[in-house]
Amino acid sequence: MSGIKRIYACKSSAEAGMIISLLNSEGFNPLDLDTSSHVGFAGADIWYYVQIPEKQYELAKNFLMQNNFKDVI
Repeated sequence: MSGIKRIYACKSSAEAGMIISLLNSEGFNPLDLDTSSHVGFAGADIWYYVQIPEKQYELAKNFLMQNNFKDVI
């Protein structure tokens, strides 16, 4: 069964949009920020998470790490 995994934690929606755009340009299929889940209660979770299909996770993770993106999860 293939699912969705979080791949990157962003401090703003703008940063998340940039990571999503970069992954798209490299042929990956991250979820749009508008359709991915983000719930924070009273500041408990201030991160925006970029999510990607599980089958693409390892390749996308390696791509981000090789390009010095440090908030890969």
